[in-house]
Amino acid sequence: MGREEKIPAEIRTTDKLKIQRVLSEAGYMVEMGNGSVPTVVCKRREDMSKDLQAIRKILKEQRYEGSFGVRAPRKTDELITNENIDNSEVMDEMVAAAG
Repeated sequence: MGREEKIPAEIRTTDKLKIQRVLSEAGYMVEMGNGSVPTVVCKRREDMSKDLQAIRKILKEQRYEGSFGVRAPRKTDELITNENIDNSEVMDEMVAAAG
C-alpha cells in the first residue's frame, strides 16, 4: 500500500568506460575486473586508504553510482612492471648501439 519500490539505477558500459578513462587520466592504473567492474590498482599497499578517499571523491564528482574496486598490487603486477623497465633499458642500449 503506497510503498514505493526502489529500482537501482542501471549503470551502462559506457559509464564504466568513462570512469575508467577519468581515473586513468587522474594517474591511476585501472583495469576492468570480473563483471566489468572498474578496479584501481594502487601503486603501494600502504597508500590504499588514501587512494580510496581520492577515488571516491572523483567518482562523486562524476556522479558515478556503480560498483568499483580498489586493490593492492600483486606480485605478478610487480613482475610486469620490472619487465617493462628491463625492456626499456635494453631498448636504450640497442638505440645507442645503432646510433
